Amino acid sequence: MTKFLKLIPILLFLFNSCDGNNEEIESIYIKKSLSNDIILKYPKSQYITHFYDKKDDTIIFNLSKQQFDSIQVLYTKYVISYPTDTEIYLKNNSFETLAYETKYHFNLKNRNSKIIKLFDVGGNNVDKEYKNFMEFDTYIQKLLKSKKELKNKPRQNNIPYI
Repeated sequence: MTKFLKLIPILLFLFNSCDGNNEEIESIYIKKSLSNDIILKYPKSQYITHFYDKKDDTIIFNLSKQQFDSIQVLYTKYVISYPTDTEIYLKNNSFETLAYETKYHFNLKNRNSKIIKLFDVGGNNVDKEYKNFMEFDTYIQKLLKSKKELKNKPRQNNIPYI
């Protein structure tokens, strides 16, 4: 009986370390309509601005371990429950206009991936079931705004006027 009691802490440790969350993020690829690509990866990330009339501009910036761990925590808290190929619409209450798409492509360490598309059709209202993802999106946008390397990033001009 005492041998069994000695095994309990070991069994608890093994049980807790195999919690079933096998969705650790390796990188996140964010595609903002036709204008920007963002690759978030520890320790080096990239912000790529596309141009209509010249070569793309790439800015490499650092992402700390703490920042990447925060992204993982928020992914687990707010995003993991959504199925892949989820579409979320930001809308206003009056009318819909041309939508701008932001695609989040989560590359996971288990070699799976998840894609969530965010369509901005001119507002900030979102269906109740998608409020959690918006918490994640808000964190990512604030993180990008805080990066000093991105303060003077070039403005894109890749969409020709018709």
